[in-house]
Amino acid sequence: VTDILAMIRPDRDGAPVPDGDVGGEAGGGLAAARRRRDGPDLGELPDAELDRLIRTLDEEMREAAAELRFEYAARLRDEIKDLRRELAEIRG
Repeated sequence: VTDILAMIRPDRDGAPVPDGDVGGEAGGGLAAARRRRDGPDLGELPDAELDRLIRTLDEEMREAAAELRFEYAARLRDEIKDLRRELAEIRG
């Protein structure tokens, strides 16, 4: 979970990290988080952990919007939507 959050959080100056650019690592950003999430790890996480991740991302999205960081908030919104869909699939 921490790895996923690290990939989608803004860098230290508050600017959103462009997809594919996290700390100079190739393949970072949301795309990398999604690749990792699409693997077997997401299905192995307990439902409670996924719920907690979604709540954390939702809080961060609201903070970003309040700080007028709308592009970042929209990226978080999309990530939350994807996680909720996957959680629904896991729960059946």
